[in-house]
Amino acid sequence: MGLKDKFAESFARSKTMTGPEKRANEIMGKLLMKKAIIPIVLMVIIMIVGMVAKINGWAILAVNLLVALGTYFYIKKAGEKYQNFKPYVGNLISLEKKGKNEYVAIIKQGKMPVKLEINYGGEDLAGLKKNQLVQVSYNPDAKIAIVVTK
Repeated sequence: MGLKDKFAESFARSKTMTGPEKRANEIMGKLLMKKAIIPIVLMVIIMIVGMVAKINGWAILAVNLLVALGTYFYIKKAGEKYQNFKPYVGNLISLEKKGKNEYVAIIKQGKMPVKLEINYGGEDLAGLKKNQLVQVSYNPDAKIAIVVTK
């Protein structure tokens, strides 16, 4: 499969995504971009220090390539961590706002209430009424909640 085919497949997939899938991709993309800023700044600093110290350009390139390779595996591992979503279906019992974007939601799933600590995506739950049936995909590692159906 060539690069053109991969791009076409990715583009077609992005056009057929549902609202919750787009929201999940948006949140995970922002989180991964936050993790990628540090290595990018590190690579720029390496280039500036290398030029000021008059280090060989090939050595600077080699170090930057090593940083880029390490960043690739770091971001790949972090991306896999963000893919573990667990579905919850039940009535929204309560939603408390703890901080600026931090929420604690209690969903009654069957007879057991489930407490979800949410750092990303809780604002979608804020517009819902109490005891409303809701389906939420939740990632306990990154504390991401995506409202699937209201």
